Amino acid sequence: MTEAHRRKKQPDLVRADLLRSAAEIAAAEGMPAVTLDAVAARAGVTRGGLQHHFRSKQALLEALFCEMRQQFAADIAAEATADPHEHGRMTRAYVRVVTREPATDGEANAMRALLAVLLTEPELRERWSDWWSQTTVAEAAATDTAKLAICRLAADGLWMSTLLDFEAISPALRSQVIRQLESDTHA
Repeated sequence: MTEAHRRKKQPDLVRADLLRSAAEIAAAEGMPAVTLDAVAARAGVTRGGLQHHFRSKQALLEALFCEMRQQFAADIAAEATADPHEHGRMTRAYVRVVTREPATDGEANAMRALLAVLLTEPELRERWSDWWSQTTVAEAAATDTAKLAICRLAADGLWMSTLLDFEAISPALRSQVIRQLESDTHA
């Protein structure tokens, strides 16, 4: 009897393990390495067990994308809710979320996997773009839309350099840049 047959059935935990495993593989080896067999092996389940949750690699990637977008959206919403200043609120929330250091290796891997999915899956990239456009619709009417966009794009650069382990600036300068970006989002 395999380990999968002996353990108590916990579908939610198995599903979470499968998504975590897919994110780890994507972060460490790239999207081509995310195969159903590789994810099942890393999660310690059979391929059939994986396919009980995700019928295909595309279904697995879509679930990974949806979970990460939900978490990202929740983080943005929490930051925006805590911000007492309306003007530039969503951009400041975005800057704060993408420039904070990942709390765990798992969080860093999830963000790297999100980046990999966005780079390799045009349909999911379009859905991300649509979601973000809807999220920032109120700021689109601002008179300084370009300034807010510059802040988000600069934050993206800091985010990418962190995810890719390419820090070309000192921590002190990085903090100063983040403070400047936040300051630039105010009217």
